[in-house]
Amino acid sequence: MSKFVSITDIREAKGLRMTVLRGVPSPWTEAAKGIFHAKGLNCLYGAQADSDPPQAIAHHYGNSSVPVVLYDNEKPRTGWPEILILAERLSDSTPLIPDDAEDRVDLFGVAHEICGEMGLGWAQRLVMIGDTTSVAFPAGVSRYLAGKYGHNPVHAESAHRRVASILRMLSNRLEQSDYLVANQFTAADIYWATFANLLIPLPESLMQTTPMIRSAYACQDERLLDAISTRLAAHQRRIYEEFLELPVVL
Repeated sequence: MSKFVSITDIREAKGLRMTVLRGVPSPWTEAAKGIFHAKGLNCLYGAQADSDPPQAIAHHYGNSSVPVVLYDNEKPRTGWPEILILAERLSDSTPLIPDDAEDRVDLFGVAHEICGEMGLGWAQRLVMIGDTTSVAFPAGVSRYLAGKYGHNPVHAESAHRRVASILRMLSNRLEQSDYLVANQFTAADIYWATFANLLIPLPESLMQTTPMIRSAYACQDERLLDAISTRLAAHQRRIYEEFLELPVVL
């Protein structure tokens, strides 16, 4: 079960630590948590606390984005590839990067399409910001996300096509295999399971969050939902049940 302390506490601690935003299933954060859990790594999670300075993550690390992963006195890590590579280095348990070079290329390509700039998570955030049928995000949150992800009407339309294309690609892969890469469990499966919450969030009984966040994350766009095959939707739940922590602790 995940344990949460203050940002100040994780700065002063040793070992593996990570900053999080409580109550929000940020896919990049949940993917890192999933990787650590699958590999049996103990991680101390730090979130803003009353004892911390205001905006402690931004104060200490330059901006408020999460996750920031710390290990002993090494430099902070914020990018999904470097977090994955660190986890592989720290534990031989449950390898998440294939040994074969061609399979590794495949893994990091698929992972970028999910986690990278203008990948599934990034593009779906643009879609969510530009969804005029939804008022789930308060105006201030929408303005913040629009600036962070570079939202404009042209990008929003191209982002919608990008999301649909990535979902079809992932669906097609599972028509040929039980896993997304190399017919074995890899980080790509964790990335899909956690990023899928941006479209088909786990039920409240397995992932408790605020009504505003759940409404924002539950996709109502039939064009996008149609791109998620039955097998791809089931893959999210299967990966959580077999490899990740349930219920999700936010």
